Amino acid sequence: MKLELYLSNNTNPHYNLSLEQYLLETCPLDTVRFYLWQNEHTVVIGKNQHALSEVHYDKLISDKGTLARRTSGGGAVYHDLGNLNFSFIAYGSLFNIPKQMEMMAETLRNLGYNAKVNGRNDIEVDGAKVSGNAFAHLKNQHLHHGTLLVNVDKPSLGKYLNVNPKKLQRKNVESVVSRIANLNEIKPITIQELINTLFKTVQDYYQSHSHIYPIPFDFDESKVKEFSSEEWLLGKQTNEKVVFEECFDYGCIKWMMEIEEGKIVSNHIYTDSMDTDWCKNIEKAVIGHAATELELLKVLNTLDTDEKIDAIIHALSHKGN
Repeated sequence: MKLELYLSNNTNPHYNLSLEQYLLETCPLDTVRFYLWQNEHTVVIGKNQHALSEVHYDKLISDKGTLARRTSGGGAVYHDLGNLNFSFIAYGSLFNIPKQMEMMAETLRNLGYNAKVNGRNDIEVDGAKVSGNAFAHLKNQHLHHGTLLVNVDKPSLGKYLNVNPKKLQRKNVESVVSRIANLNEIKPITIQELINTLFKTVQDYYQSHSHIYPIPFDFDESKVKEFSSEEWLLGKQTNEKVVFEECFDYGCIKWMMEIEEGKIVSNHIYTDSMDTDWCKNIEKAVIGHAATELELLKVLNTLDTDEKIDAIIHALSHKGN
């Protein structure tokens, strides 16, 4: 196994996310890539989120901020230079989420924090969330990326993120800010100290010495245009309207449809679910059907169901009760 370390000196989120995608697409079979990066004054949304519902977009842009969309699922997050982002990229069996999460927690413990992994997606210190994580997959190439909050401007989370109140209720918290903590609030640390310790811990875990690799010379920056395009960030402009909206254990959904003469001609399920692909079959299946609860239930019951579809069926069946 070969370990490659990367560090971006660019703070543009579209550049950093496109470089991450390039590192994923070109990762050799025998290699683990570990990539550190920072974004300046940015809101990053999940792949399937409805941007204008999740972000106070006009306020963000008027304050000279940037909107970015990642390829993984999950919810919107605020990034600034008090936030350090990490990415694990690997092929096949070299990719191990529990091991990678433990590496991040171990790094923080090495720095004197009482850190532990909470579930699949979060790392906590003394009960407060200091790291959120998300995942994406490209055939047999895999990506795990996350944040480490060092000294992020917490008021900006409330200013730019428009969090669904039902989501907060399910998590039993008053706000996003109340659930998180900066590492600096617990024990002082610099970004550079964290970078150095992360690189050391990762090398120790993989028992593989490495150095910081230069950005690949053949990195095609045309990818940056894709990650900064209006269609990628805001989606195609349509006449779709919200038909169904609810929050479940796996995340919130906003089902929007364009309807002509009573029939569904286009639709999208926007969600902060960690899984990014589950809604495609539903969206395809309902095209051409009547936009009624009864008809939607009929279509959903013809699909191979899982916990997500079952939850929607249950909610639609009890809508209005």
